[in-house]
Amino acid sequence: MVLTGVEIGQYNHSGVNLEGLLEHILAETQVTRLRLSSLQPDEISPELIELWRDRRLCRHFHLSLQSGSDGVLNRMRRRYSVSDYQRVVSLARSLVPEAAITTDIMVGFPGETDKEFEESYEFCRQMGFARIHVFAYSPRPGTLAAQMPQPVTANIKKERSQRMLALAQESAQNFHRQFLGQTMPVLWEKQTGGVWSGLTDNYIRVSTRSSKDLTNRLLTVRLVGIGEDGVWGDVVE
Repeated sequence: MVLTGVEIGQYNHSGVNLEGLLEHILAETQVTRLRLSSLQPDEISPELIELWRDRRLCRHFHLSLQSGSDGVLNRMRRRYSVSDYQRVVSLARSLVPEAAITTDIMVGFPGETDKEFEESYEFCRQMGFARIHVFAYSPRPGTLAAQMPQPVTANIKKERSQRMLALAQESAQNFHRQFLGQTMPVLWEKQTGGVWSGLTDNYIRVSTRSSKDLTNRLLTVRLVGIGEDGVWGDVVE
C-alpha cells in the first residue's frame, strides 16, 4: 500500500493526523508493506519516525528539497532551510538505518547564480541521496516566479541539469552498491521482455529473469550486481 496525495504530512481527519492514521493502519490491518509518498521536511518529527520500528513501514523517505541553496529556497518561499533539511535527514537515518532518502531538485530557478547552483550541487553530493529527480525550471503564467527578474538561460539550465543528472546517477549507484551481497525481500511488480522488476522496502529497483509468475509476490532475493536503473538479483529458493 502507498499513501499518497498533496501534502500528506498535513493530513487531519476528525482529529487524526498522519501519525495517527499510520498507527490505525498498522494496528488494524494485515498490510505487508506500507510506503509513504512525498513529505515536507517540516512534517517530520521523532514521534512520526518512531513508527518505523514496525518493519512493515518501508524504509524510504521522499523529502522534496528543490534546492540546496538557502538563497534559492527563500525566493521559492519554502518553509525550511538547508540546515533544517539536513537535520531531518540525520534524524531519519539515525532512527531508520539503511533508509533510502530520495528527493526532487530544480535547477535554473529565476535568479539562480553559479554560486547558488554550486551550493545546491555540493549539498546533494554530501547528502548521498538514493535517488534524485532532476528537473529544470519552466515558467507558469500567473505565478510569482514567472515575474521574477534574472531568468536563467536555456543553455545554462541544460548544462546544470546534465551535471545534476550525472550526480544523481553516481549517488544512486553508491547507495545501491552498499547492499550488494545482501539478501532482501523484494515485492515483484511487472515483467518486461522476460525480466521481472520489483522493489526492496528501501526503494532499490531490482531486476531478475524468471519463467515463473512473480506478480505481487514478496520473495527473498540476493542482490548480485549493479544494473542500469538499480541492481540485479537472484531469487533465493
